[in-house]
Amino acid sequence: MSDKNLSLLLARQLRKLGLSLDEPPKDLATWQELVQKIDTTYKEYDEARQSSDNILAVSLKEMERMQEERAQLNADVLKELNENLSLVLQASEMGVWDWDLENNNVSYDKRWCEILGRTLDETPQVLSTFQELVHPDDLDRVMKLASDYTSKKINKFEVKFQMKHKMGYWVHIQAKGKIIKSDKANRPLRFMGTHTDLTDEIRFQKEIEIQKNKLFHQSKLASLGEMSAGIAHEVNNPLAIIAGSAELLPMVKENPEKFNSRLESIQKSCQRISKILNGLKKFSRSAEEIVFKKNNLSHIIDEVLLLTEMKSSRSLTSIKRDSPPEIYINCDDLSIEQVLINLINNAIDAVKTNEVRWIKVTAHEEDSYIILRVIDSGPPISLGLEEKIFDPFFTTKKVGDGTGLGLSITKGILDEHSASISINRSFSTTCFEIRFNKVGV
Repeated sequence: MSDKNLSLLLARQLRKLGLSLDEPPKDLATWQELVQKIDTTYKEYDEARQSSDNILAVSLKEMERMQEERAQLNADVLKELNENLSLVLQASEMGVWDWDLENNNVSYDKRWCEILGRTLDETPQVLSTFQELVHPDDLDRVMKLASDYTSKKINKFEVKFQMKHKMGYWVHIQAKGKIIKSDKANRPLRFMGTHTDLTDEIRFQKEIEIQKNKLFHQSKLASLGEMSAGIAHEVNNPLAIIAGSAELLPMVKENPEKFNSRLESIQKSCQRISKILNGLKKFSRSAEEIVFKKNNLSHIIDEVLLLTEMKSSRSLTSIKRDSPPEIYINCDDLSIEQVLINLINNAIDAVKTNEVRWIKVTAHEEDSYIILRVIDSGPPISLGLEEKIFDPFFTTKKVGDGTGLGLSITKGILDEHSASISINRSFSTTCFEIRFNKVGV
């Protein structure tokens, strides 16, 4: 090394040590001490450098280890999630389908196949499998909904349809699906969902509806049974008038005024009998023949009062009506007659031991509703009973005096009419209040 370079190197190292060439060491011992300091400085630097390299290497290895652990952890978590999902799907008995929209491939799991009585081996994993098994009347609708959902025209995919079982019958299916993967342009790539077998549920619902109709019919028969004794008397009275007037006609044939009066009595009696019988004939109609149309509520009330007149007379309970002659609701008239008969018969039973016995049926318009009330002279129903009175088979009557179905069926009928029934506590006595929507509202 040249003297110049040596001088530069020495100057640089001296500056690092806080020394200067302007004040060089004055003897050999000082120079030796300086050289030793320089060697020590380089040694410390080299050790620090090596230590830094080691730390970096260790850090990199630790990061790799952590990444491996995290990847394994993610794999374990994913595996656990998949296992839990499988258990949930098994418990719910849902079948799973997975539609690769990019390649138009579809796969189905074991349960999906089992719902249709098939095995995985005999079920081709292609879209046409699904299309061939869907009921022809449902296929276009289902595929359009799927297309609308994947093209984001609708934000939810849920549909019910039928698919053909291996044994030849139709299975009721509810399908739900969700896009679970999209590309950077937000185009859907993967569409996945479930199938649920609703066949048993729909069959059960039909059986419930059949039983409901039977109970409805039985309730009508029970009401007819309560009225039967009075009906005989109701028919016998006008028959007696007819017989008596017919017997007197020959005696007054020479007196036009009396003759016409007797004929008028016969005609009125015949009309009364016809009205009673028509009411009973309507009342025996099947519950399945429900027809909604615009009906005059006042006319319905008149029909009911005629049918309940004898029972109220026997218990010395007066029934009054307060409603305008023209007040209309959209309803099945026979069903609403059933509701009113149930409420009036209950009211008659409730007040029959009271000293004061009366029932009042009112109807009026209020805002967007038609309000129908059945009020009686009995004390208000307690809050404890109010929570239960519409429950099936709940009754406060003695065993054999009631089935506990009347108010339950009444509420069911009103639910079908989008009407409500409740206890109106603004009265000092019992008041059942029904709210119908106004016609056209």
